[in-house]
Amino acid sequence: MEVLTRLLPKLAELLVGEYNLQKEVKGGIRFLQAELEHMKAALEKISSTPADQLDKQDKIWARDVRELSYDIEDKVDTFMVRCKGSKQGKHHGFKKVIDRSLDLLMRPKIRHKIATDIKDIKSRVKEVSERRDRYKIDGHIANHASAAIDPRLLGQYKMARELVGIDEARDELIRILIEGDDVAMQQGKIISIVGFGGLGKTTLANAVYEKISAKFECRAFVSVSQTPDMKKLLKHILRGLGKNIIDETFDEGQLIYELRQFLHDKRYFIVVDDIWDILVWETIRCALPHNDTGYRIIATTRNVKLAEQAGGAYNMKPLSTHNSKILLNNRVYGNNNAEKGPDEELAEITDKIIKKCAGVPLAIITIASLLATKRRNKMDL
Repeated sequence: MEVLTRLLPKLAELLVGEYNLQKEVKGGIRFLQAELEHMKAALEKISSTPADQLDKQDKIWARDVRELSYDIEDKVDTFMVRCKGSKQGKHHGFKKVIDRSLDLLMRPKIRHKIATDIKDIKSRVKEVSERRDRYKIDGHIANHASAAIDPRLLGQYKMARELVGIDEARDELIRILIEGDDVAMQQGKIISIVGFGGLGKTTLANAVYEKISAKFECRAFVSVSQTPDMKKLLKHILRGLGKNIIDETFDEGQLIYELRQFLHDKRYFIVVDDIWDILVWETIRCALPHNDTGYRIIATTRNVKLAEQAGGAYNMKPLSTHNSKILLNNRVYGNNNAEKGPDEELAEITDKIIKKCAGVPLAIITIASLLATKRRNKMDL
């Protein structure tokens, strides 16, 4: 993307500089300008998307565009250097006459070369664009490929009996949120669950939400993600709270106003899951008004500074060794026993697995799934 940032001003200079380019060449340069501006915008979108969510065809297209951009820059730089080089001489007399004569002879050749290069580049730009369209997969296959399930969504709907080692943390957060007399309940409270990925922040937040959400007039559980569309997110919050959106064309400011108006006299409880950016949090917080009827907000994040700014930071702890074994055995053998499972071969490596996973539920579940598959395959032999 940096090369396009450098290249676009250079193309503009070719149009306005003293290069005396033919009309056809200038038309080609304007075409390249327009195409590369669109390509730059597309690359910016691609670069802001997490690598694991990128389509493989988009990756290939981005690579082709970068390579093409470097080639264009090389040709433009070469042309500009050749055109300017002859002007830098400081010779006098006969030598100056010779230089000027050579310059007059060479300039048509240089201009012809850039005309040929522009024509070739224009053809390559079209080919890169057409190739992407030619092999783009639409319809059922594309929809199926993009229908990856967000693991946080699964975390929201875990059955209570599947949750391991969460009761203590859940009850602690509930006490913080609803403890106190009637006056305390009419005040607002925010808790930020913070910890690295895979610790179970979403699962814990949902366990609390399921327990106490019925105590509130309005409630919603929304997932944010790393690159949220703020309009969609604000609409999601409104719909989750039971508020119909009158005008689908509302911008962010109007949606924030609608949320504030709707919630200003209501007792509400909202979970804002997986926030990455402080500015995103500030925007969401602006939409959730402080009131005297009592509200509760839970935010989950990996960002310690964000949690501290939001308030009520609660550090998510890894599972204990005991609970780690229960989770592993539950996933491999289907029991809640922390002791060794019935498979002696797998039981021998359990302690090593638990130590390696360091109490991270997602790591334990991933390894347990592999072990369970291995065990089933062994039993089928």
